Amino acid sequence: LKKFWFCGAVGFGQAASLLSEGTRSGLIMADQQMVELLTALQNPDNAVRQKAETMYQQAKQGNPSELMVNLIAALARADVAENVKRHDCVLLRQLMSKGTEKDFVYAKVPLQGQQQIAAQLLTLFENEANPKLQKKIGDVIAKLAEYVCDKDDQRGSLQPGTNGWPALLPVVFRLANTATAKSSESCESALTLLKDLVSTLKNDITNAQAELGAIMQNGLGSPEVKHKVAVFFLICEIVTETEKKIYAPLLNTVGALVGVLTQLAQAKDEENLSSCIQCFIDVATVEPDFFKAQLQANMEPATFMATVARSKEVADTGLRSQALEWLVSYLEKKTKWITKTIPKFTGLTLEACMSVMLEVEDSEQDLKEWMERMDDEEGEEDADELFHSGEECIDRVAEAVQMENLGASLFQLIGHFSSQEAWQAKHAALAAVKQTVEYVEEQSHVDQMAQLLMAHMEHPHPRVRFTALHGLGQLANDQSPHFQENSHATVVPVLARKMDDPVDRVAAMAMSAFVSYGEELDNALMAGYANELMMKLVSKLQQSRHRGVREEAITSIAVIAGVIEKDFSAYYDQIMPMLKQFVMTATGEKENRLRGKAFECMSLLGIAVGKEKFLPDAREAITAMMSTQVEADDVQREYIKEASERICTCLKKDFAPFLPPLLQGVFKNLSLENLGQEAAAQGGDDDEDAYVQVTTGDGKVVNVHTQKFEDMMQAVQLLHTFCTEMEGGYYDAIQDTAKVLLPILSAQDDMNMLCDEVRGMALQVWALMIKSARLGAQERGQPNTLARELLSSGLQAAFQQLKGEDTEQLQEVAAGIAQCIKNVGEGVLGGAEINDLAGKVFGLLDESLKRTEKILMDAAKTKLEAAALPQELADDEDEEQDPAEAEDQLRRNYEEILGGMMKVSPNEFLPAMQTCTERIKQWLSHKSTKVVGLYLACDMIENLKELSEPAWPAFMPTLFEGVLDSDPDVRTVAAYAINLAAPLAKFAEATPDAFRRVAQHVGGAKPKKRDDKSKVALDNAVAALLSLAKEKGQLCPPEINAWDMVLSKLPLKDDEEEAKKVHEKIVDLVLAQNQGLLGANNANLGKVLSILAEIYKQENIISKEADEKILNVFKMLPQNILQGAAASFTQKQQKKVEKMLTAS
Repeated sequence: LKKFWFCGAVGFGQAASLLSEGTRSGLIMADQQMVELLTALQNPDNAVRQKAETMYQQAKQGNPSELMVNLIAALARADVAENVKRHDCVLLRQLMSKGTEKDFVYAKVPLQGQQQIAAQLLTLFENEANPKLQKKIGDVIAKLAEYVCDKDDQRGSLQPGTNGWPALLPVVFRLANTATAKSSESCESALTLLKDLVSTLKNDITNAQAELGAIMQNGLGSPEVKHKVAVFFLICEIVTETEKKIYAPLLNTVGALVGVLTQLAQAKDEENLSSCIQCFIDVATVEPDFFKAQLQANMEPATFMATVARSKEVADTGLRSQALEWLVSYLEKKTKWITKTIPKFTGLTLEACMSVMLEVEDSEQDLKEWMERMDDEEGEEDADELFHSGEECIDRVAEAVQMENLGASLFQLIGHFSSQEAWQAKHAALAAVKQTVEYVEEQSHVDQMAQLLMAHMEHPHPRVRFTALHGLGQLANDQSPHFQENSHATVVPVLARKMDDPVDRVAAMAMSAFVSYGEELDNALMAGYANELMMKLVSKLQQSRHRGVREEAITSIAVIAGVIEKDFSAYYDQIMPMLKQFVMTATGEKENRLRGKAFECMSLLGIAVGKEKFLPDAREAITAMMSTQVEADDVQREYIKEASERICTCLKKDFAPFLPPLLQGVFKNLSLENLGQEAAAQGGDDDEDAYVQVTTGDGKVVNVHTQKFEDMMQAVQLLHTFCTEMEGGYYDAIQDTAKVLLPILSAQDDMNMLCDEVRGMALQVWALMIKSARLGAQERGQPNTLARELLSSGLQAAFQQLKGEDTEQLQEVAAGIAQCIKNVGEGVLGGAEINDLAGKVFGLLDESLKRTEKILMDAAKTKLEAAALPQELADDEDEEQDPAEAEDQLRRNYEEILGGMMKVSPNEFLPAMQTCTERIKQWLSHKSTKVVGLYLACDMIENLKELSEPAWPAFMPTLFEGVLDSDPDVRTVAAYAINLAAPLAKFAEATPDAFRRVAQHVGGAKPKKRDDKSKVALDNAVAALLSLAKEKGQLCPPEINAWDMVLSKLPLKDDEEEAKKVHEKIVDLVLAQNQGLLGANNANLGKVLSILAEIYKQENIISKEADEKILNVFKMLPQNILQGAAASFTQKQQKKVEKMLTAS
């Protein structure tokens, strides 16, 4: 080996010439040395292998031409072992792969040598008799073609002015045609190579219609199955890689391809069948229209796939899952077309899902293993693989098709399966309920599903009971809070009883179901069950040795604490020592989740009882969490992070003593220094996908473990919580935090990629730090200097990031900038700064509009081209979506920056108002920019108030029309604008028309359950009508009873931010005894009090301050008035009122 480098005696030009003449005598010594080196590279002796690797690397750098020549020469020798030649091909492929300059050896070879290498590879491929080696050589050729045939970079072209390698396709076409192939095996290898060349040479291949047509026709007609399969792969590759107009002539091959699938199934060739079905899945995902004509003609390949999925004769369960995957993938892609054109496709898919859900193991040993296995243990995912595949797929079907089109078939199948005696059938029916209840809208259907689940709570088979409980928990999640309100008297006792199920895994699931059910159970209702449940759960913690039971018992206790809040104080002193004991003793390898749940419960108990009682235990909890050593994949990591956040939420500014040690770890995880050392420290992970190559600021290339990204995200999330909850209490940590975050906000080039995932959240933290700096300075009697400095440095870094091209990341940065400006406070931004910032924002808006114009032009061009396609390839309603939606949102975020400036510096912004008015006029004239124009109008009304009135003529007419627009986004912003304008005196002249339009919206058809945008629009219309009634009630047209309309829509739930404002406004009106709201002789009082009782303690739709006001309302009312209003209360509301009245 020492003599290998070497053959400087034979120069590259001479060696290439010798090779081209077929004379290798001058290279025979080099050949042998090459073979020896290749053999040494595979030697099991580490020392020999390392020495050979060193020599190989030296050759790559010192003699790249000779290295490639000798590798090819060794490949041409008949006496070299197959394994050596296979490794030879692997090395050649690497040397021909574009990558770092160090490894891309082929590019260093002179053009003449490159031409000789390419020619020799074609000769070797054509003459190789070993099919496996021939395919390996084909892999090398395909990789080389990526470089030499690159139309965007022709530096590698073997012959300028051509496709880069003009000799390639004629050879491949000849060898791939069964009529001209040298052998059956060679034909298969050539077809495989042709398929691999499609992505590189798609135009050249598809333009050769005569050659390609003959290859496909002869291949599909060949008696050799391998030829049919290879052509199958080729056709699928062309369809997925080319445009519709290119692959359109292949539509008539679908029937033949289904015939290939049928032949493979009949021959039980499951390996090839699996590969072919996977190709069909890829086509269904990328180009689903390819199958439309055949599906309309005879429902193929859907019928074939359903048959495979249902067949118990198929040995490979993965194959059945693949067949089901094709059905579901296609249904997701073409939902509307299928529903309209071939509705039986959906039923066929559902039946296939239910059939595979019958496939659960049934032996006594299998049941024993299931009962003993924890859901987080190895083997749970692998067990009953087909059943889990069916579960996942039926969920996807329900999400895609929706219940109005699916319900009849689904409920019929559930009824059919649940009525069978076999436990597997009942199990499948209950699992189907669990997976689909999320999408059910009609209450009667929800009730039927609940009854079916409850009817199986005592089934003799534990897996049926388990799934019934699992389904009940899912139903509680998806149909809350109505399900809890209507069923608690029946359900809670059943769940409590099932916590004593003789099978521990079932008992644990009963507690898990209670967690889902209890989280949305009202405080007053939970109080009635808390004592009995706590006795049972404490007993489980003390007596059960089953880890799952103890974990779920802890979580159940945490849920009770979270719901009954301060009333949990009665149990606190008993529970907290038990949790501490778990933290101290649950240190086994399999007890990480148990320990994590103990931390979780401790933090939730703290929030429930308040910081005064919790503070001493908080110190112990933080200390224990800080001393816990966790690995990257340790489940405790997330529990500890979330527990730290909750403790901070509980303690607020009193969390300050715990910050320094926590911030050390946070800052370490966010640091961009020492990345190489961190990657090395990770160790033990041989998966290349676990690393990302990054060039550091000093030019070093390092491998960064993907765990670094997760660590960074967790760290900024923690900082977000600390700043949010501590506010001014975070002041002393701001400067150190800024030093760590600023490099993330400023990162460029490769480091930019590392920071992309966390930059949006980091900028939100920066905005919160600006707020903390402002509040902290006020509390300390200091000037607002730190907030000003943070804003300046933050804006400088953030605006640099707005030069990027990723629209989603631009959205995050823009939103962060807006928040930074809003949080800095008044008096910081002067006129010159406002003018400069506004100019930048309008420039960014113009750039976005130019991108949108291009997007829409491209979409129009695509649509025009599609019109010339066959009918089955024409675009249908499934593809109808706004191609510029991301840019629309980006402009909304840019507009928020302008709104932020108006908020903190309204007078300084006035010089920019004329520009804003002109922009509004432009934007309102186009559908694609109407919404952002109206939001700019909203910000002017809200922040400039009367100063905005000169601009009203530019947008008020469009705004009024927008209240009843077909676009829910337009309706939302139009209603919001009227809400903001209602208090202003000048709006009086337009008020009657505003009443009529908004009332028409509020009194219109109720939005569908899944039409989230329309529901938000309605909430905003109700808010606008309330503002009009409150501020301009005397101008309400007599035919409109605004107050009754508002009350009929309360409480609001969909736009939670607006809901909080509306509900607090209602409370204030009650305290002010507003007669419009309360009605003549207080006729509306019962309804109003019912609403207040309903929203009390619903933190997502009512603020804590408003909760206190509601409490005062009920305590101030005379007993006789409350008794008179009680008829308007539900049982839940009655209990809540009773609890309020007895609260200390």
